[in-house]
Amino acid sequence: MRAARRLLIALVVLFGLFVVADRVAVTVAESQVASKLQTERQLTKKPGVSIGGFPFLTQLAGGKLDDVKIHTNGMVVRGISGDQVTLQNFDADLKGVKLENNYSTAVADTATGTALVSYTDLSDAIQSHPVIGYAGNGRVTVADTADIPGLGQKKFTATAKIVPSGNGTGIGLSDISGITGLSGIPGVTSQMAGNLAFEALGLRLSLSGLPQGLAVTQVQPGPDGVTVSVGGSGVSLTATEA
Repeated sequence: MRAARRLLIALVVLFGLFVVADRVAVTVAESQVASKLQTERQLTKKPGVSIGGFPFLTQLAGGKLDDVKIHTNGMVVRGISGDQVTLQNFDADLKGVKLENNYSTAVADTATGTALVSYTDLSDAIQSHPVIGYAGNGRVTVADTADIPGLGQKKFTATAKIVPSGNGTGIGLSDISGITGLSGIPGVTSQMAGNLAFEALGLRLSLSGLPQGLAVTQVQPGPDGVTVSVGGSGVSLTATEA
């Protein structure tokens, strides 16, 4: 009985040591991944990285992590005009992350994420830099100028939806309506006003700075900005979309 009790105590102690070693190892790994992401994504701050699943050491030995969550502020993407646009927040959840090339690359089986783009940064992605705000009901308000042939620049306002564009590689405006400021101008029909507004608001915000394999699945305007949902398979933590 005493021998069995000693064996049980020894097993409990060994398990405790294993758990401690496992948690220390995962903490070190999370810090290393965060540092690598900060360097490769040129982030001003170190991102938050959480590696899920237990035990971590057996996942590491198998070269595949069950679940990796990433949170970062200040990730930079590019607009169609080449301007840099900062994502206020970016959160990603990656499943089945395979570690390759001596752990220098990591590719997830599947991944989902969300990013918040402020209206100011969204405006910066458009060459004319219109004023953009939240209109409610999934729409935004825009105030810009349109070039009327023979009459020059005319101010106008409108509402629009923001939708995925470029087969999920970015976001753009659609369903522009409620245009004011262009009606009543001689020679400018309502259809022409719509075309002029759409041309003036030639927004396409490319998300080329996101991890390779992610595509835009949904765009939802809100009071604080536009929430962009992304998802994909074969998503690389180290490579980016061109």
